[in-house]
Amino acid sequence: ANTPQGSSTLEERRKLRKRARELAARKKDRPITVSLRAEEEEEDEEEVMRDAVYVSARKTVFALCGICPSHFDSFIHRILHKYKRSHVEPGEAIGALGAQSISEPGTQMTLKTFHFAGVASMNVTLGVPRLTEIINAAKLISTPIITAKLVQNDNEFTARLVKGQIEKTTLGQVSVITEVYAADSCHILIDLDMDLIDNLQLGVDNTSVRQRIVNGIPGQARAPVLRALMDKHVQLSQSRSTQIRVVPPEMKPTSKGDVMTTYFVMQALKGALPGVIIQGIKSVARAVINSEEKKDGKTEYNLLVEGYGLSDVMGSPGIDGLDTESNHIIEVKEVLGIEAARKKIAAEITYIMGAYGIHIDSRHLMLLSDVMTFKGEILGITRFGVSKMRESVLMLASFEKTTDHLFDAALHSRRDNIVGVSECIIMGVPIPLGTGLFKLLRDVEHDHCRTLNNGRSVKDQLANQDPVFTL
Repeated sequence: ANTPQGSSTLEERRKLRKRARELAARKKDRPITVSLRAEEEEEDEEEVMRDAVYVSARKTVFALCGICPSHFDSFIHRILHKYKRSHVEPGEAIGALGAQSISEPGTQMTLKTFHFAGVASMNVTLGVPRLTEIINAAKLISTPIITAKLVQNDNEFTARLVKGQIEKTTLGQVSVITEVYAADSCHILIDLDMDLIDNLQLGVDNTSVRQRIVNGIPGQARAPVLRALMDKHVQLSQSRSTQIRVVPPEMKPTSKGDVMTTYFVMQALKGALPGVIIQGIKSVARAVINSEEKKDGKTEYNLLVEGYGLSDVMGSPGIDGLDTESNHIIEVKEVLGIEAARKKIAAEITYIMGAYGIHIDSRHLMLLSDVMTFKGEILGITRFGVSKMRESVLMLASFEKTTDHLFDAALHSRRDNIVGVSECIIMGVPIPLGTGLFKLLRDVEHDHCRTLNNGRSVKDQLANQDPVFTL
């Protein structure tokens, strides 16, 4: 601050603060008036803002970027222009404006399913079907995908290990199941393909497979014939380490006319054993390793998991849970909370529109997210979601099933305060938007009784001045 340049900058800051205080004091004198000379005040305010940015950033920008003052001034003008355009007038119908801004670009989208970027074997639903899933808050979506970042994302072998721990693998995919009948006994022989198991990096052997056959995995629905299996019924082969023998259990008849013979038990076992999950998450259909080439030439790997189970994937070893996300809004809400779901709604719509080169202002998307989540749960823009958002009978009747809503309201003696847009339009009263958002009150009796010293009324005095409207 002792240098001439520092003293000049300090003096400019002092003058700027003085001008800002004068402008604030001038606006404070008329807190509830709207003058036709407001444009002059806006110009003064814009000039103060422009000078504030110019004084505070000029020294740093000139030193680092090396741009000339004219270019910097043009850049500041553009910032202020965008800032003024982002203002919303009081009483603006932001709901209708946001709905139009989101739905109108939707007419340019298609009804197709596109390949996932960088992975030819992975499809993802885009366009109108995906937008419908988000807005309607669908519980079951067509292509649920979890994007999981790896802790060691630069090693393909590590990615295969994590993939084998997450992807659901059944017994029928890695073994050959054969029925063996003898004169005095019968059993089912399971021959594991250890070469395939090693290539898939599953990390299982005959002992772990036997344990899964007997106990299953927590939460998995098991067939009755599998629930009847005990340790004595599942035996490891003494001659070959890859073989497992399953002896049919003795099952009691379920009814008088339904006697479970040994043959039927064998058939039930042969049908149920291929579906036993020996590794992975039961709700995951498959996992694909996705590789991305970075600017520095290094390859980064991550997993694209097709299916549900966000919490299970986040807790899997080798997965960075802080950088794992799902495109299923309902699952995000159940695992991470309503705030994460609110942000995910806007992010998913932005991703869908970006695939078609369409840009939507984030304010419209955040407004939609707020409307869908402000109750603490995700409410779709359907008659079920709207019924939970508002208690207005007329608004529900104007949406869907008019006669049903009116009949139920009359049956239960419900009341409607007529405060929403739909209700006001139906009843023929001004809607609470724009100039209908507030009411003007004028004390007529006070105007007639009050006179000036020269005998003129307030009405005559206002007629000779600039138009001023008092709220």
